[in-house]
Amino acid sequence: MTGTMNDASPGGERAGAAGALDGLTALLMRSPDRAGRTVAELARRGAATVLCPLIDFELPADTTALDDGLIGLLDGRYDWMVLTSITTVRALKQRSRALGREFRVPAGTRIGAVGDATARAARAEGMDIELLPSPERGQSAEGLVSLWEETVAGSSGHAPARVFLPQADLATEALAAGLQRAGETTDVVVAYRTVDAPARPELRLTEPLAVADGSVPERGAVQLSADGLAHLVRTRGVDAVLFTSPSIARRFTDLVGPLDGPDGIVPVAIGQPTAAELHGLGHRGIAVAAAPTPEAMAEAWTAALAAIRPTDTTKEQS
Repeated sequence: MTGTMNDASPGGERAGAAGALDGLTALLMRSPDRAGRTVAELARRGAATVLCPLIDFELPADTTALDDGLIGLLDGRYDWMVLTSITTVRALKQRSRALGREFRVPAGTRIGAVGDATARAARAEGMDIELLPSPERGQSAEGLVSLWEETVAGSSGHAPARVFLPQADLATEALAAGLQRAGETTDVVVAYRTVDAPARPELRLTEPLAVADGSVPERGAVQLSADGLAHLVRTRGVDAVLFTSPSIARRFTDLVGPLDGPDGIVPVAIGQPTAAELHGLGHRGIAVAAAPTPEAMAEAWTAALAAIRPTDTTKEQS
């Protein structure tokens, strides 16, 4: 992996003490097969989790454009591929199997990823990630474009590259526009659609990955249907709501309305795009994770609680 191309820290110690969230409960609006790492991290810190999947993912009804791009990728016709989510990796792998092809990216195709979780999933599938923005730069479309302009387009002798950009139907144009602005020929295809849960069985993304969020162990979290969501929030059945995408933020707000803390339920956003969506929807007191990881979301929640009810050290010492 090229150090100058990858300005993301590979890991690091988790901040905060275990048990900082003792006795509290978070709402996570993901399905059990995508929630394991977050449930485990919260449990490590003493918190319980309620799962209520609000969105799901489907392949496009017409996969012609996706198939054409994927075949081009597997046949080595692209200089770069840029991955924006674990779900993109799942969609590419599932569609490769449907086409009777092994999902193996040729050695001559370089790969970039927007965030750590996506990079981890891609590496587990045998891919070498050469471009990954750091949390400080921003693990987002804008962060990757900034890093691309600095290290790829800005490199000596760089010739316009052909880039394969598979992404969600709800993805913004920021990444494609940034790559095109840098002079790259970018083939943008819809790899998957975001839909209200549950997805149609014949189109649902089900392909297992070598590394993903992981399924929730039995008794690892309480599961709730969307019908009970408003009652759960109204009766303060949870202490925080973890928002992991703008689409989940919109769906939650449609069903429940905005959270208006700071003394109520804490809304925790996985990153700035989700936080901006929440703010636009009327949510207040939003805690924002420094990186799109379960650890960072737990830290953001912990920090928000500390700001709401700081420890009374005087009493402790008396």
